[in-house]
Amino acid sequence: MKKRFFESISSFYKSESGIAAAVAAALLLGIIVVSMTTIQVQYVPVWKEDAEYAHMSDVWQDMSRFKSNVDILAAGIEMNPNSRITLNSPIQMGGSDVPFIGGMKTGGTLTVNNAISGMLIEVNDDMSGYNSSLSDIGSVSYRPTNIHSVEETYCYENGALIVTQNGRSVMKLFPGIVLEDGAGIASVNLSARIATLEGTRGVMASNSIENIRLTSQDFISIYDSEQEYTSGNTTKKANVTSVDLTIYTENTEAWKKYFEDSANETHLQEGTDYNITKEDYSVKFSLFPENKTINFKAYNAIIKMKTEIQ
Repeated sequence: MKKRFFESISSFYKSESGIAAAVAAALLLGIIVVSMTTIQVQYVPVWKEDAEYAHMSDVWQDMSRFKSNVDILAAGIEMNPNSRITLNSPIQMGGSDVPFIGGMKTGGTLTVNNAISGMLIEVNDDMSGYNSSLSDIGSVSYRPTNIHSVEETYCYENGALIVTQNGRSVMKLFPGIVLEDGAGIASVNLSARIATLEGTRGVMASNSIENIRLTSQDFISIYDSEQEYTSGNTTKKANVTSVDLTIYTENTEAWKKYFEDSANETHLQEGTDYNITKEDYSVKFSLFPENKTINFKAYNAIIKMKTEIQ
């Protein structure tokens, strides 16, 4: 009788030990599930957003370097039209992986010569004047595939670097179109240093590093009001009365703001000295300063652009 009693107590303690182990395992599993859920809900989105933000900072630096390289080549070929210089501009299409999570690398799309770009130059002077359209002068844009951070598209077009976000566009790095006061109070200087990017049109999606190779090719002088002309027995310079620059672009807001700021810094009056006309895909800047002469210069640097886009 005593033996059976002690056996019952022993079996009771054994069953309690088994239940405790099962409860401990269930609690541990619950803690793991709660921890994983907390990480997924609270931390993973933050990590993804940080990774996307860091990647966009890298892209900004790469696109800024790309514009700088184009400007360097354009200036170099102006000084020496026979020079042939090559510069590489890598673009980080994808950012770093999210910590502790595989297969979450950020990426984006690189678009080459596929956006609206171009320029129309119209000059009125006392000589023959000038009228020429430069179409498809080249563009490079990067659009990220962000999920958590705000998508910003970086676009190089017509010599400027523009950032678009939620349908709004802002010019971050200025083009080679410069408006400034002349040497005297009765003159104004306007120069258009244009770079035409010749390359294969296409779109590439990637999350690695893609390289854009730039090589200077040719230099074309478009117009120079300082150039002297011979008419009969007289040698003189052209007297420019007005200049119209029409920019073909999808980022009309950024270009309109740029021309407005340039005119204000030069103390020109809208309606009296200049006008700006914005349409759906173009911005026209008309310069006709009252009681001031215009010194206008424009040239086109031809740059070959090579990518892996076939």
